[in-house]
Amino acid sequence: MNSPQIFLRRIPEANRIDFVVKHDGAWVTNMVLEQKPEGEMAPIAMSLSDLEAQALMDRLWSAGLRPSEGSGSAGALAATERHLNDLRRLVFVDEIRVDFMYNRFEA
Repeated sequence: MNSPQIFLRRIPEANRIDFVVKHDGAWVTNMVLEQKPEGEMAPIAMSLSDLEAQALMDRLWSAGLRPSEGSGSAGALAATERHLNDLRRLVFVDEIRVDFMYNRFEA
C-alpha cells in the first residue's frame, strides 16, 4: 500500500490553501465526519511518515507559510546570532578589564 501524496494549491484571493490528496491512484474527495462517544479512541483521518510530514512542511514553507512564533524563521536565527555576538563582545571586554584590574592591584 502506497503512502498518500499531498499537494497544495494556494488561493491568495481567498486567503487559503487547498490540500489535494491522492492515495493508491485515487483522489480523496470527501472526508466524513462521525460523532463518537466521549472517551472513545478517535479514528485516524490520515497518517504520514516522518519523511512525508517533512515534505508537507517543506511545501507549506514554499507556499509562504511560517511558524506563528517565528522560532523556525531565518530572521529569528539571525537575531539570535547577533545577540550572541554582542554577548561575546561584552564578555571579552570584561575579561580584559578584570585581568587589567587584577594585575594593577597586584603590583
